[in-house]
Amino acid sequence: MESILCVDIPVQMISCTDTDGKITPMRFRFRDKNGEIVTITIDRILSEDQDRNRVGAHFSCSAQIYGSRKTLQLRYNYFAHEWRLSRLEI
Repeated sequence: MESILCVDIPVQMISCTDTDGKITPMRFRFRDKNGEIVTITIDRILSEDQDRNRVGAHFSCSAQIYGSRKTLQLRYNYFAHEWRLSRLEI
């Protein structure tokens, strides 16, 4: 499990954007330090900040990771169109 505890790593995200521009992250994947692809399905969005006057959107989510429930922070950069896993709470 330690391989995913790195912070601020880029992720490939599947998200849904409604007609008002509200983003809902659903599932993401990334390569761990061994080069294996890890796929995480988001169970619940705990909080979000999608203020358009900022650089990006921030999401606090709950997900099942390697058999245990974790809280993680995801960021989306509006200008770079890039998703990052910014924090994983142990």
